[in-house]
Amino acid sequence: MLVKIQDMDESTVEMLKAITGKRTGSGAVEAAAIDYIAQCDTIKRLREQEASLTARLEAAERTIQRARAAASELLERTGQLI
Repeated sequence: MLVKIQDMDESTVEMLKAITGKRTGSGAVEAAAIDYIAQCDTIKRLREQEASLTARLEAAERTIQRARAAASELLERTGQLI
């Protein structure tokens, strides 16, 4: 399939060639497009992982808060008995 890109800035093409290691502009654009697709998948997976880890952290923080409250109450009750 022929894909023609007419108005791409030369500096962009050179940057893509340097980043991808390709010697031609078309090869660099193709490699960049393929890398972009892979990066989109990675970003989606990392966002899902971040959401899961955030939920776990919030649950752990709630557990710690309840433990502190229970420890405080225990200290109050045992202090009253002494």
